Amino acid sequence: MIRSKKLTSGLLAGSLVFVSLYALNTFLSPTVSGSVHVSAGNTGRNLEYVREVLASSEAPASTAAAVPEASLQQLLGCVDGVATARYGQRGEFWVLYNYVRAERQPGCADSVTYTTHGDHTFLDNLVPLLKRWQGPVAMSVFAPGADWTPALAAIQHVRHCGPSAHLVRQHVTFHFYFPAKHVPKTVPRPAVDGFSHLPKANCSLSLEQAAGLGQVSYKSTHKILYPVNVGRNVAREEALTHFVLASDVELYPNPGVIPDFLGMVHGHLLQQQKANVTKKPSPPKVYPLSIFEVKENSSMPQNKTQLAAMLASKDAVPFHKHVCPNCHNVPKAAEWMALKQSEGLHVFHVGQRTGRFLHWEPIYIGTKQEPPYDERLSWEGMSDKMTQISEQLTPKDTFKHLFCTRRDGYLK
Repeated sequence: MIRSKKLTSGLLAGSLVFVSLYALNTFLSPTVSGSVHVSAGNTGRNLEYVREVLASSEAPASTAAAVPEASLQQLLGCVDGVATARYGQRGEFWVLYNYVRAERQPGCADSVTYTTHGDHTFLDNLVPLLKRWQGPVAMSVFAPGADWTPALAAIQHVRHCGPSAHLVRQHVTFHFYFPAKHVPKTVPRPAVDGFSHLPKANCSLSLEQAAGLGQVSYKSTHKILYPVNVGRNVAREEALTHFVLASDVELYPNPGVIPDFLGMVHGHLLQQQKANVTKKPSPPKVYPLSIFEVKENSSMPQNKTQLAAMLASKDAVPFHKHVCPNCHNVPKAAEWMALKQSEGLHVFHVGQRTGRFLHWEPIYIGTKQEPPYDERLSWEGMSDKMTQISEQLTPKDTFKHLFCTRRDGYLK
């Protein structure tokens, strides 16, 4: 997450996305083998419609009353949770869990939670992200010392100011964390209602003014390293949904990916149930997202067709093409791009993280059962995801692909 130059990346319906299926079957272990590509085309297909199609296409010829199909929650075996405000110590950091709670609390199989992290200078990403994601977001906010005040002011601004503020109130839950040596002077105790302990939003200011973006932060003044993986782990662990997309907040998924993904998973599990699959467990699988960067001031692609056109005109490039091309070099990327856009999500290719793809750092939809990120690593040290990926994704682990884009211009 670099602010010296604004970057534009997002998770789009045409890009390749790594989505993990660790929790689809109770026997899956936290290691992955192989890579399966999922083609994402025009999204937004209604999940209920998907279920109806599955039911009608597989309905028995018998006139006997059909047995109601199992819900996704039943097939996953997940349990609904409740977000509760509390605090705790995590190594050398204090964490305020669920300090600002979203109005909507999804059931475990109702959606996919986008889990992310940042400080108060990254909150401007939330509205454009939510316009595409349209689902729950869990964000860990790093707010040491005096950075606490602008962080709260910025959060209240995005929750109450502007025509899309309702999206933030409805969908985003904020956690806070800071070093034990840099505790804010005053931290109000969370109110029972989840919001009355917060300061009033000042909508006469811009978000940049509310967040104090022109001022030197406490973090910079005191040369505090950014503990990125603490934030990643907190956000993922506190998600209420079974499936999570652990991502940097500047990456925007393609519109409609949540219902399409859940529909695809539900259909897969129904097929397994009807086939009464009893064979030995297969290796865990992940669904990765391919990431692309678009030029500053360019419109974000809404689907694969638009993405392909932007790649052809050089208005978009693969993520980190000029920084670390091997880190996001996706198997069969060219073959996937050559395919015409189609409806929904489909398995395109099964691949593996081997050979020239060994250093691939996929962002994917997974579950909370995966290994945690190594909290000893900082953002400034980079390679902050590599130990988690090395533990979680072995060379034989399975991937299934979707796609995504990054915000505000690419690095050269």
